[in-house]
Amino acid sequence: MERAGEDMENPVAVTRPDGSGGRQGPESEPPQVDRLLPGRFAMGGDYATRRPRGTSDWLLILTVGGSGRFGVPSGPDLTVDRHAVVSLAPRTPHDYGTAPRADGWELLWVHVHPRPSWAGLLDWPQVAPGVRRLDLSPEPAGRVAAALSRAVTFHHGRMRNAALFGMNAVEEALLWCDMRRPYGDRLDPRVLTVVEHVSGRLDQPHSVRSLAALAGVSPSRLSHLFARHLHMGVMAYVERQRISAARELLEVSSFPVAHVAARVGYRDPLYFSRRFRRSVGQSPTQYRAARGET
Repeated sequence: MERAGEDMENPVAVTRPDGSGGRQGPESEPPQVDRLLPGRFAMGGDYATRRPRGTSDWLLILTVGGSGRFGVPSGPDLTVDRHAVVSLAPRTPHDYGTAPRADGWELLWVHVHPRPSWAGLLDWPQVAPGVRRLDLSPEPAGRVAAALSRAVTFHHGRMRNAALFGMNAVEEALLWCDMRRPYGDRLDPRVLTVVEHVSGRLDQPHSVRSLAALAGVSPSRLSHLFARHLHMGVMAYVERQRISAARELLEVSSFPVAHVAARVGYRDPLYFSRRFRRSVGQSPTQYRAARGET
């Protein structure tokens, strides 16, 4: 049995001195995730994690052995066995652990702030608010497990571009999951139209009204579709993509902050800096300095 904390820097489960999985309390601290935090657990029969407020990222869990359970507010617990993969959307309450009467639960997991292009890849069949599930056959499940295992290896290897390799591995896992996703549950084409439009035009002005006109629906309908499929408002989505693109530019370029702001759609550098700090917790200059840029 693996020790609960050996595959992560900010463990979501405590480990007792004997190495067996412990049980977290109802107010367990969420992991601090910059963009990606993967890991692997082999837990005992008493493992449980609860976060009533969820986390700000997506959590993906693939069962590779044993049996797990996910509590849902409005129905019986969801039980998962080998080859099942579950996603918890941002701010979805976390209540999961080893299934009753199961000897243990082995899982690969990843906390991730998705790339903009992943929106459709995360639109799996919903079994409860914010909880989605796919049941994979052995071959694609093996490919998903291999990809997530590489993400774990990259995360702990500290090699150059480890974070990018890790994100690519998670994207590969989602692509294999997408091969098994029922066609009827794909992202609404009107939302996809907006997502693709925004992703390629972050520097342009956008509003709910203008994007709704692009999608051919009313502003209120577009807001409803975004809440249903992406679990956030239209302009919150636009800002998330802008901040994500700004982070990448700050990491890989020497552009002045004002130039970065303009490239992602902020004409006022001071306003951009305020929004960036609110989202990331650092100013753009601090963020760049912490990653070795000058």
